[in-house]
Amino acid sequence: MPVYVYQARNTRGELISGEVTFETEEEIRSYLSARKLIPVEIKTKSALDTDLSKLPIFKSKVKTRDIALFCRQFAIMLESGITIGATLDIVRRQIENPTLKEIVQKVYEDVQKGRSLSEAMGDHPEFPPLLVSMIESGEVSGSLDEVMVQMAGYYEKNLDVQRKVKSALTYPAITVTLILILMVVLIAFVIPNFLSMYASENLELPWVTRALMSITEFTRDNFLIIMTTIISLIAGFFAVRRTPKGKHFFDELVLKLPIASNVNKMVITANFCRTLSTLLKAGTPIIKSMEIVRRVVGNEVAMDVITNSIEEIKQGTGLAISLHESDLFPDMLTSMIRIGEETGALDFTMEKTADFYEAEADLAIQNATTVINPAITIVVGAVVGFVVLAVMLPAFNMLEAML
Repeated sequence: MPVYVYQARNTRGELISGEVTFETEEEIRSYLSARKLIPVEIKTKSALDTDLSKLPIFKSKVKTRDIALFCRQFAIMLESGITIGATLDIVRRQIENPTLKEIVQKVYEDVQKGRSLSEAMGDHPEFPPLLVSMIESGEVSGSLDEVMVQMAGYYEKNLDVQRKVKSALTYPAITVTLILILMVVLIAFVIPNFLSMYASENLELPWVTRALMSITEFTRDNFLIIMTTIISLIAGFFAVRRTPKGKHFFDELVLKLPIASNVNKMVITANFCRTLSTLLKAGTPIIKSMEIVRRVVGNEVAMDVITNSIEEIKQGTGLAISLHESDLFPDMLTSMIRIGEETGALDFTMEKTADFYEAEADLAIQNATTVINPAITIVVGAVVGFVVLAVMLPAFNMLEAML
């Protein structure tokens, strides 16, 4: 269907613009009339009307924070007794992310045409499958307001974990970046001046200084090759990371690294428990719940484990038994699942288990930070000490010779 760009005035005389998708211009006029808008200009959208910010390369990404805020605002509106259509109309005006704002605008238009909220949101992959499925359950059960409150809490907790992980990585990232910049400045400007001075004095240089001279000369002579190699490696990493095999390889690698392994396993386990609990509390069948969990768990290895679990559940195996053979999830998780299955309170058991593993994930992040930060400091100190020793040791030798 063609896309039309329109300008119209509301009852207060304010000029409103937008774009909609309809078969004919008459349908657009009916659409505007139903909203008490007087059309000023209606035209088919052309390439000249394309906003560069809407091109995929320029589009802002919809993040967990945006989804959490959307759910919280939606929940507040629904709890106040406002209809879904009016809620979408209000929320879309308050969204800051331009990509999400555009998507919610389309969802609003679809809902106004008679589609359900879950159907309209399901057309947009920016909305997580979990959220769409939960909204569908809320529509069927008539408890959409409760579902949106639950989902707001879910994504806020998810966002909290992400922030803690990013916070733990901020110091190492900044430190490594600064030391690289420092080394480039030293090699390009500072060290060559000292080394040329020592060379003019015909001094017998210590091995540390000779090593630094070799490194400096090699870097300066092959700077373009080194930079090209680094850029190629980074680009190659991201290219391979996008392939299914590459993503699986790196997802498996982070589960084997000494420090990152425990953090990732705790985060994955907490995410698994929280998502499964959320779905089961909404009355979603176990197989469908596991299929949704598989899509949102965020790790290829975990997805494989959950896929195998789903196949075993379909054959009549319990969830605890289907996960027991995996090395990914802790034994405590399968024990708690078994208790939940035996008591018929798997949703409650998963909720409490999620609380436990979220606390364990926080502790794992803190422990990793405790190890990484001193290690980074030691490495930086060793590099700086090597450079200072290589530069200053010949100077001390010169002073001794003069005295």
